[in-house]
Amino acid sequence: MRTPIVMMMMLVSSLAACSRPAATVQADAPEQTSSAASAHVPATTAASPPAETAGTPASTTPVTPVADTPAGASAGRIARPVLSAQGYGPVRFGDKLSAVEQKLEEKSVPLGENDPACSSVRFNQVPGARFMVEKGIVTRADADAGTPNELGLAVGDTLAQAKKKYPAIEVGPHKYLPAGHYLSVRSDSPKAAIIMEEDGKHITKIRAGLEPAVSYVEVCL
Repeated sequence: MRTPIVMMMMLVSSLAACSRPAATVQADAPEQTSSAASAHVPATTAASPPAETAGTPASTTPVTPVADTPAGASAGRIARPVLSAQGYGPVRFGDKLSAVEQKLEEKSVPLGENDPACSSVRFNQVPGARFMVEKGIVTRADADAGTPNELGLAVGDTLAQAKKKYPAIEVGPHKYLPAGHYLSVRSDSPKAAIIMEEDGKHITKIRAGLEPAVSYVEVCL
């Protein structure tokens, strides 16, 4: 009797064991699906660019335009100096030549013989005139034709024009031209003046500087 009972009990236990795993598998299936879906979220997020990065411009630094350099400045020249009884551009009468060279950061260019007592020089940065140098001091400037001056007179103007503009202008006879004249306009200082040469018809030369150098007929005695 015991044997059939034992066999029946074993059969019931086997049936119960077979039915339990099926339920377990069905219950676990949703968890596996959920895990698989979660694993793809980081990949999708990484592929999408941040909103701020997509809208950020390449550069927010303002660009300052570069101003054009004037031709005279690039050449290292002083922009159109004006001759006066006191000087010409940065060169002042009474200055030491060495001081002018230091100011301009340029050596003067001798014209002719370089006599320490009296010589003529030019500066590349100050075109339009040659300078008389006496014992190392700049005392006079002889202007090229077309160089502007504080009087507003120019080579080619007549004696009548000069007298009309400056009624008190000093007029003296020319040393070499019988019909010519020297026209002098003094500054506030009696030691400085602008002197023009006239050939009887038109002004031919203009110079400025300190006395007595400015009155020399020749550049250097």
